[in-house]
Amino acid sequence: MQAENQYWKQLSNRLRGKYHDSYHYRKKMVEALQTSIFFDAYCCTIVNPHTLTSVGAVTESSIDVIHQQLLISEYKEDDVHLYKDLVQNQKKIGRLSDTFGEVGSRRYDTILKPHRFSDEIRVALMEKNQCYGFLTLFKKEQAVQQSYFSDTDVFLLENVAPIMAQALRSYYHAISDNVDNRQPAGTGIILLNQDLQIISSNDTGSSYLQTLQNFERSSALPKPIQAIGAKLITEGEPLAPVFVPIINNVYLVVSASFLQTESETPSIAITLNKATSRDMLFYLMEVYRLTLREKEVVLESIRGIPAKEIADNLNISYYTVQDHLKVIFQKAGVTTRNELIWTLFSKYQ
Repeated sequence: MQAENQYWKQLSNRLRGKYHDSYHYRKKMVEALQTSIFFDAYCCTIVNPHTLTSVGAVTESSIDVIHQQLLISEYKEDDVHLYKDLVQNQKKIGRLSDTFGEVGSRRYDTILKPHRFSDEIRVALMEKNQCYGFLTLFKKEQAVQQSYFSDTDVFLLENVAPIMAQALRSYYHAISDNVDNRQPAGTGIILLNQDLQIISSNDTGSSYLQTLQNFERSSALPKPIQAIGAKLITEGEPLAPVFVPIINNVYLVVSASFLQTESETPSIAITLNKATSRDMLFYLMEVYRLTLREKEVVLESIRGIPAKEIADNLNISYYTVQDHLKVIFQKAGVTTRNELIWTLFSKYQ
């Protein structure tokens, strides 16, 4: 078992070194898994660790057809092995066939079974108590091959999951010194109907749409837009903006809301903006899991205020400020205040 784990770690590290974006990494890892586990279809998603919203998925073609249905089913929150539940549970993996005869699954009855899928296994890819991705494998009804996933399959995925999670975390939080400024300026707007079909968009929205499609190597509606649209339809309320890292470490801020029209059914307005330095500052402080006091120290530091003055402003001692800075440096992976300010703020101006 130790030798097998070492193999997967070495493979993961090799792929991380070879590919600069997570798309190829995820695709190659799934292909490698298919040499050890028999499955007919897959979906490997990288997610925002705070909202668990998809920011990009690598899917097999037969899953593309039902992906939107699966998203809406997920957000209805009345089924077995929901990903939000797997994230909270000690066991991060769920095999659908384990529930057969014990509890019904709407997802299985209305989506998977009609498309001849016989089993599904779901894995929450967790690193440092945060989820950075979901891996879902599917089996179809087979005349020869086993139609259900085995205990050996589950055991292998339990061991590979943290290895993949560590890689996805590094991809998600990777910050390049080369921020791509070729992306369009202004707000992109995309209008969707309730079936998540595009009604219209402005030029900037079309440009962002093309960027996301290129990132996913697909002409379909990008998975982050599918996810935030499906969640809006299910929850019925405007959602908090979602940060979507795309090629060259450009971050988009994506929001969704209903747009009232003459029709009885409201349209869905998707807005996309390139994240500003202020957006990135507050987002990255959450990413690095800074405490409220640590955030206050960072905000004072951004303004160029010396440590002694920060101590006076926050009514704490100079030594406490220094202690906070040491912890902040460790969390952000920097060694000086200048590096910290550059990493969190200046580079995005």
